[in-house]
Amino acid sequence: MASRRAIYAARFLKPPGFFKRLQMREKPRIHTGPFENPVRKFVRLREKAREFAELPPPRRVPKVRPPPRKVLTSVTGVPQVSPEVLQRRLEFLLSPRAVQQQVEAPLRPGQWPAQPELEVWRQQMLEVRKIYRAQYLQKLAEVTEEERIKQEEIRLADRAERYERKQKIMQKIGEDKKRQAILMDRKRIERKVNEAIEMARKSKEKRRRLFWLRTADAAADYINKANVDERLVADSSETDRTAGEPGGYAQLPHVGKKTRVRLFDRNVSVPFLMRQLKVASEFPRQKNRRIQADNIFREIQEESYEDLPEDAELYEEEPDLTGQLSLRQRAHVEYSGFSDSEKLNLLNEQLQLIQAKMADDEAKGRSDVATQMLLDQLTATKQAAEEKLASNTQRRLTQAASAPGDTSEK
Repeated sequence: MASRRAIYAARFLKPPGFFKRLQMREKPRIHTGPFENPVRKFVRLREKAREFAELPPPRRVPKVRPPPRKVLTSVTGVPQVSPEVLQRRLEFLLSPRAVQQQVEAPLRPGQWPAQPELEVWRQQMLEVRKIYRAQYLQKLAEVTEEERIKQEEIRLADRAERYERKQKIMQKIGEDKKRQAILMDRKRIERKVNEAIEMARKSKEKRRRLFWLRTADAAADYINKANVDERLVADSSETDRTAGEPGGYAQLPHVGKKTRVRLFDRNVSVPFLMRQLKVASEFPRQKNRRIQADNIFREIQEESYEDLPEDAELYEEEPDLTGQLSLRQRAHVEYSGFSDSEKLNLLNEQLQLIQAKMADDEAKGRSDVATQMLLDQLTATKQAAEEKLASNTQRRLTQAASAPGDTSEK
């Protein structure tokens, strides 16, 4: 009875680890074969249950509790007195009427003359301290309540924000799960459709092959008991070989020209078998009958290294046939005496002329690419000349500024 209770209690224990499962793994076929004695099986299972019952219970790991939330509480012990009453009483105690009350205090038997005034003064000071404390507690309760309301509003806003963020995350996860489910469903449908298409294709291929076999079977000329002697004699004879056909196929009197068959032929090749089975109508072509094609890729690669007309220079210099100067040499001779400012003025005039020509062409609806390229080159030349002139001017100014200082130091 105790073992049954232990077996029942072992169901609720912590499951064993990886190595313990390796030791307790049930593999009866390895030790006992495919068939097992029921008594041995019961004993093995009982020992297994006993070993499992001896496992210690899971250790309770203490979990740290979250720290309590610091919530601002209301102030307790606040006097339930109207602030107006406290203010009126405080004004009385701080006014000259309080002194008058001290003076008018009655003198009782056994008291010295200043004792009644002292007692009234002490009572008035006690009331002043109570009034100050009551006013402080009331103000503190008012401020605390305002702060508590603000803190509660912040907590509720934070809670709503976290709930909204959690809902967004859950919605995103749900959309991802929905998308995955749709994708899996679509894959499953496509798999079924592809399976149906593949099944239809295989069925069609089977029908085609069956029809081909049926046609080949109908066109085949089998050897039977009636013509076996004639076939063997015709196959063994060497006089009826045809010189034009390879393999020495015999021409039988009752067979057509395209169905010449030799029995016991050792030349078993796929092309000849295809021809015998009505698939091919002619013999395979030999290697010397291949189509000779040029190496087009090599020709294109060799032509890519040649100088084509579009690779020539854009502007060619005029040949010096009469011993005259070239255009570049003549320009150097004519414009070498110009100063920088004169060269810049000449460049501006050329730019104006080209811009006027381009404006005229645009008005007429024409466009010249060469003119545009010339304008871009002249514009770049002008910009480079202006930058060079500015740098030279700045250098001269710097040298002129530093010259008097050098002379004075000397």
